Amino acid sequence: MTQSQPIPLIEARQLSLHVPIVKPSERSLMANPSRIITDLYLARGKRTLATLIDSVSFTLSPGERLGLIGSNGAGKSTLLRLLAGIYKPSSGRLTVNGTAKGLFDISLGMHPEATGLENIYLRGLQMGLTLKQIRELIPQVMAFSELVSDIEKPLSTYSTGMRLRLAIAVSTMIEPDILLLDEWIGAGDAAFNAKVKTRMMSLVEGSRGLVLATHNTGLMKSLCTHGMVLDKGRSTFIGPVDEALAFYGEQVAKAKMLPSRVAGV
Repeated sequence: MTQSQPIPLIEARQLSLHVPIVKPSERSLMANPSRIITDLYLARGKRTLATLIDSVSFTLSPGERLGLIGSNGAGKSTLLRLLAGIYKPSSGRLTVNGTAKGLFDISLGMHPEATGLENIYLRGLQMGLTLKQIRELIPQVMAFSELVSDIEKPLSTYSTGMRLRLAIAVSTMIEPDILLLDEWIGAGDAAFNAKVKTRMMSLVEGSRGLVLATHNTGLMKSLCTHGMVLDKGRSTFIGPVDEALAFYGEQVAKAKMLPSRVAGV
């Protein structure tokens, strides 16, 4: 009897994302809001579209950790946000089996005039938690952030470091099936940064799958099993992480040699 294949955590088939380009002559929309209705419903077909993700296909199976490799603007962050459900694909099919959580925009949903405690609730609700779940997690968040004595103060009175502590503590308080990371989360304070590293590793090891975008090749080698090279929104290589990084290195080397060859012609 043949053993059945595990159900993929993520299955993307010909995934694409197109967004309209706003031309300089159309920026008068900001000064003339009444044009928005015309633009959306009457002139929509005239808009030029930019392709941010172009026919990307891949499968993430349980236990796999995928690193997204590419230069700035290659589409890594955009693809992560598609997987997280922040953007809706323009075409193609995306199936996510399990809870996928992205650790980007970790301060999203937090209000400067609300207290630290109130912001735990605001951020928790934005993450999809119930009030009961948030109440149960509050002691953990307060202990991790080390803001117990300041938790009733408005967020506007917090230093940058204190805000970051609270945002990290809240955003990492639940473990998803699929962890989506746009760069590794860290903090300036050495002692707290050690706590964050331990928490982040716990999230990675506790997840059933990982998709990571980072320029840190050492981190990618240590965490990822596979790599996908992206170039202008297209997947140009997918395979074992070492092979993917080697492929990307070759592409970068070729790109650096191209200007000198052209100059010598």
